[in-house]
Amino acid sequence: MNKSYRAPLIALIFSAATLTACGGGSTPTTAAAQPGQTTAGVTAAKAPTESYISYLATNYAAYSETGTSHSPAASFDDANMSVRWAISTQTTEQANNLKSHIEFMENAILSGQNPRAWDRLFLMDAYMDQGHTYTTTISVNGTTVVIDKIAKSACAYELIKTHAQGVGGWFFHGDIQVSFSNLADQIIALPACDAERDGLNAYIEANQTALPKGITLIPAQ
Repeated sequence: MNKSYRAPLIALIFSAATLTACGGGSTPTTAAAQPGQTTAGVTAAKAPTESYISYLATNYAAYSETGTSHSPAASFDDANMSVRWAISTQTTEQANNLKSHIEFMENAILSGQNPRAWDRLFLMDAYMDQGHTYTTTISVNGTTVVIDKIAKSACAYELIKTHAQGVGGWFFHGDIQVSFSNLADQIIALPACDAERDGLNAYIEANQTALPKGITLIPAQ
């Protein structure tokens, strides 16, 4: 669960499902910003109306971990139960499209939708996000995007850390045809999730859909 998972290049995604669809448009943010900088929490004043998966699938190579030429990877602060992504892009459009996708996914989840409902980790994410067990903040400064997630419980931290490891290891390397369901089951079984376990299992049972053809189940670690 504490390892990064790797896969071949094809697309790019960040948060709860896959990254951008074709086109999209800007979206107002929840806080005032300095020139060239925007910030937003999980609920934007006006959420983007579409994903950006197709755009980012085409432009995945333009995204890198800030300060390196490597694919984006999150950093973890166990003491403060926080996850941070610092991602550099080549253009402000790429940066804003990434931000818009994250806002789209967050608002979809908070409105009761279940992106990737066949993946138990994403259903776990939806349940925990809707329960406000962690916060997400996004800032864009020119061509740099910083995403911070801070958990309010040990169970939520295990979720956002594992989610980030999966995104960094598979999605940011192009393989979105995977399911992290086994990793979700591994987290739910932890003592840290004792209080949430019944609710998580009930939510997943009520909302999980069949695994589509061509999706690979990532084994438990």
